[in-house]
Amino acid sequence: MASFFFVFETAKILFAPIERCLNCKRNLDENMKIMKKLLNELNSLKEDIELRISAECQAGAMQTEEVKNWLEDVQRIKTETEFIEKKAEEKRFLSRAFLGKPVEEKIVELKAFVKKGKTFLGLVKYFKYIIVGGGVAAGYAAREFDRQGLVPGELAIVSKEAVAPYERPALSKGYLNPKGATRLPEFHVCVGSGGERLLPGWYKEKGIQLILGTEIVKVNLGSKTLISSRGETFTYQTLIIATGSTVVRLTDLKVEGADAKNIFYLRELEDADKLTESIKTKKNGKAVIIGGGYIGLEVGPAMRINNFDVTMVYPETWCMPRLFTAVLAAFYESYYANKGIKIIKGTVAVGFNAKSNGEVKGVKLKDGRVVEADIVVVGIGARPLTALFKGQVEEEKGGIKTDGFFRTSMPGVYAVGDVATFPIKLYNEMRRVEHVDHARKSAEQSVKAIKANETGKEIEEYDYLPFFYSRSFDLSWQFYGDNVGDTVFFGDNNPLSPKPKFGSYWIKDGKVVGAFLEGGTSEENKSIAKVSRLQPPVENLDQLKKEGLSFASKI
Repeated sequence: MASFFFVFETAKILFAPIERCLNCKRNLDENMKIMKKLLNELNSLKEDIELRISAECQAGAMQTEEVKNWLEDVQRIKTETEFIEKKAEEKRFLSRAFLGKPVEEKIVELKAFVKKGKTFLGLVKYFKYIIVGGGVAAGYAAREFDRQGLVPGELAIVSKEAVAPYERPALSKGYLNPKGATRLPEFHVCVGSGGERLLPGWYKEKGIQLILGTEIVKVNLGSKTLISSRGETFTYQTLIIATGSTVVRLTDLKVEGADAKNIFYLRELEDADKLTESIKTKKNGKAVIIGGGYIGLEVGPAMRINNFDVTMVYPETWCMPRLFTAVLAAFYESYYANKGIKIIKGTVAVGFNAKSNGEVKGVKLKDGRVVEADIVVVGIGARPLTALFKGQVEEEKGGIKTDGFFRTSMPGVYAVGDVATFPIKLYNEMRRVEHVDHARKSAEQSVKAIKANETGKEIEEYDYLPFFYSRSFDLSWQFYGDNVGDTVFFGDNNPLSPKPKFGSYWIKDGKVVGAFLEGGTSEENKSIAKVSRLQPPVENLDQLKKEGLSFASKI
């Protein structure tokens, strides 16, 4: 028995160092995990601080000697930590055991640097959901979040504009009326679709933070970080990109004199306010509208109603060429001419003359003519605001590529409205659509998808029917579907008719794929939407022309 205890005690003595080494190894493994986690946090802080420095409005605000030294030391710590990790991966058993103390010391150092980095950044604002962009889509997304269930404080809308989301189409319509003009809060979302008007107080009541007058200038989707022009930092769990579009400016195209005063663009409330003030100042003056698209066809009549002498200038053969056929365009051009609007087609503005006070006085055209102008309104197109996300998400057809739930290639990031290139199931192709209807519906779809992902619920993919509309003078038209293939015109398009009503069908592969109607009732507009979605077959185009609107009404 004595010999047994002697052997046992001897074994304990012999194996004690090994047991201690095993314990050291276990402790080391745990500490290595802590060290790695701290290093990742430190790297993220370093990235955020570098973003913050580059985004500061006032250069040098964060570029103190202390911050500079911190950034240099972070690189040193990273190198030393990676060296320790490399040593820990070596298979020599004792070398791992003896790393315990250096790892513990490095953890203490990492914690101190993480703490200091957080003080440099100040208070980082975190939200579960952030919508970047404060236009139509943001408002409709906020309403859908509320419908789906939202905890106060979870959602923030970060917007460059200084007001709560509003229905943007109002700016080129009711806002410019000389009498009874539409003004906020009348057209806050979601009145454009017949819903409740979401006033600023609504967001407060729901615990949704409106961060207004705040432009995001740097984005790191990998670290879920947004940096504002004032250097504020926002982090999130889920991001909705709703940045919309910006107008194409003549100054961007280097047009001579395009920086003269009283040359306007119409995209935001501030633009509309400046234009309306100029309308008051230049009462009964001369206005030149550059562009024959949506803005031109809506602002031209608004300026005429304000008693301006109006000239429209556009390079195409007819107005709204991306949608209108020659027959449709001819009606609107004749109608506008009868209202006193002069139209110059097939040429462009190549420069501007200005008065001594810097105000515009004339538009120089490529064909040599000069058109007098007290006010110029430019509507030559828009481009999606995607630059902040370049290289971080997949793009297609000029927009951010999404699926039928508006998920981008980056997990936790969604894109809606003008910036999204999405699959249209009806045509089995990817498209980007710039229109308020799509902005509203895509925003709602993205929120449903976000919530479905959290709950495990399944929802249907986005099934969008393209829709466009406009109103000017006493006219009102709607279009649904696709404007490709052959066309069949029907109805009364006499510009002198008291109530003209006419339309067009587009036929491709023997099916109606699109429909346009001017002067339609609510029911009639619903019927052309229905026929555009169902795409019924057509065998005889002459018979379709004869039936006209009744063809859609009976579907």
